[in-house]
Amino acid sequence: MDDSSTLALIISTVELEADAKRLATELVTLSLAACVQIDGPIQSVYRWDGHVELATEYRLMIKSTLAVWPKLKERLAKMHPYDEPEIIMLPIAEASDGYRSWVVDQTS
Repeated sequence: MDDSSTLALIISTVELEADAKRLATELVTLSLAACVQIDGPIQSVYRWDGHVELATEYRLMIKSTLAVWPKLKERLAKMHPYDEPEIIMLPIAEASDGYRSWVVDQTS
């Protein structure tokens, strides 16, 4: 399977639901994502500047392809409100044929 038909799941988090909706809408509008699911609120515990932090966030589950990943990563980083945003890409080894085709069509 080549990059154009290999699906990718990109994960990111933001503090505000409005930011999650803005990022999701922009990525789908630009055909960088076929779908973005927003979960939350969730709780994140992490170390930042030497302190353990507890934050309420919203998680974005972005469905795309490996072919689109470089542009998606660049655009998401530019639009993201965090100084150091979480932007994680996981290649998807298997998906149903119909879903794969739909994602590829939406991001081509």
